[in-house]
Amino acid sequence: MPDLVLDLPSLDATRPPAEPAVPAVGAELLVAATPQLRRLVHRVLGWSASASDLDDVVQETLLAAWQHRDRFRGEAALSTWLVRIALRMASRHARRAAWRRRWLRWFGADLPEPVAVDAGAAAGAEATGEVVARTQLAMQKLAHQDREVLVLRYLENRDIPQIAELLGCRRAAIDARLSRARKRLRAVLEGADDATSAGVPGPGGGA
Repeated sequence: MPDLVLDLPSLDATRPPAEPAVPAVGAELLVAATPQLRRLVHRVLGWSASASDLDDVVQETLLAAWQHRDRFRGEAALSTWLVRIALRMASRHARRAAWRRRWLRWFGADLPEPVAVDAGAAAGAEATGEVVARTQLAMQKLAHQDREVLVLRYLENRDIPQIAELLGCRRAAIDARLSRARKRLRAVLEGADDATSAGVPGPGGGA
C-alpha cells in the first residue's frame, strides 16, 4: 500500500515573518566612520575650527552614538544616523562659539581671529584651486545654518529629501534655506562687505 501523502501547509507558513535583525553598532564601526564625520564637521564649521575643537565635536558625536546605540533601529543606514548626530553636535558647537564671542565683545575682550583658509597659498595654483579657496573663505562668513545646507547639497552631494531627513525639516523648508544661502554666498563672493546690506549674518548667527 503506497504511503499516504497529506497535502498540509507547512507549519512555518503560519508563523509571522521574522523581523530583519538590526545591525549592532560596534566600536569598530564607529571608528571606521570617523574620517567621514571629521570631514563633514570640518566643512560645516567653515574650515576654521581648530584641531582641538574639531576633535571635540567628532568625539562628542561618537560618544553620543555609543551611549544611544540601542536607539539605532536600522531604518536608515548607520552612516546616515551618525551624520545626523554629527550635524546636531556641530550646530551645538557653533551656538556655543557664538555665545562666547558675544560675551567677549560685551566685556571688551580682544577676539582671536578665526583660522581662515589660506587664500594666498592658492595664488600660484591653478584657477580651480583659487576658486575653491575663495569660496571657502566666503562660506566662513555665512551663518552656520546657511553653510550647513550648502555643504550638504554641494560638497556632500546629498539630494533635497536626504537633507530634509538629516536636518529634521520639510523639503519646502530646505528649498527655502538653500535658496537664501546661495544668495548670501553670492553676495559675499561679489564683494559685499556690509553684512547687513548683503543679508549675510555674522559667523554663527541664525538665518
